[in-house]
Amino acid sequence: MNRFEFGTLVASLREDMRWTQMELAEKSGVDVSAISNIERGSRRNLLKDDILIHLADGLQLTTMERQEFLFAANGVKETNVVRKESHRSKTPFNPESFIKETGEHIGRIPSPILVTDSFCDVLLANHCALEYYKTPKTLMDEVHQAVDGYNMMRYVFHAHSTFQDVYKDGEWEMQALINLRYFRRRTIRIRHKPYFSALFKELLDRKKYPSFERHWRKMLFESFDYYSVPIQKPDPESTNAIVGLETQFAVTPYGELFWQQIVPMNQKTTKRFEKIMAEVGEGYMQFAPFPDKRKE
Repeated sequence: MNRFEFGTLVASLREDMRWTQMELAEKSGVDVSAISNIERGSRRNLLKDDILIHLADGLQLTTMERQEFLFAANGVKETNVVRKESHRSKTPFNPESFIKETGEHIGRIPSPILVTDSFCDVLLANHCALEYYKTPKTLMDEVHQAVDGYNMMRYVFHAHSTFQDVYKDGEWEMQALINLRYFRRRTIRIRHKPYFSALFKELLDRKKYPSFERHWRKMLFESFDYYSVPIQKPDPESTNAIVGLETQFAVTPYGELFWQQIVPMNQKTTKRFEKIMAEVGEGYMQFAPFPDKRKE
């Protein structure tokens, strides 16, 4: 991320809080002129360790968000993160075969699995995941027509989503905040992309997403970090005792990819997944294109 892109990131995180540059200066202890220069990308030498830490403190970033923020400040371009292929390589990276083989792998696993990118767009879902989430047909029919069609937040917060129905009222509030915190952390390093701006604008549409903005605002000022507490002991009688696990499993020339798996935490949930697998069989579906020109 170059200094101009990092400046866009700082401005975007500041605007999340609805603060002026002066207010961020007061919260962080960084001079307002320095913040202005950072946001305009005019002076690279301003990004010293102490200034970055003060900005992270002022922006109230969680530990995992700070990690992404500090990584973004290093000035290394995305294209330089991926190791250059040797001219002697017999198997150059092929996105079409890569995504096909990945889909075949997840399709054989008897638990819900999604493969997502840095924008939290779903590239692949195995049949077990499709049956487990039971996404409404109205959302599936429009998946290729909307900017946010593939995005995880669409399936959590859209007015037609059934995601909320799985949880009790208190549980849903917590799940909403956890999902938003996850989305914010994952997208920090691609905030400068025009695609992110278009995606986020769509999610702020109150007719389509009546509760997204309210939960987003609450999440920003929530002091409790759900990712820093132990996993709760599951109810042995529950058929939905699960924990979600994320693994960054590929860094490609087209961005990072993540493997997200729902893991059962008791025998009844394990049997439920086995029953789903027996009913739907092995297989997967591809949703978002890979690579996607819109995201460059």
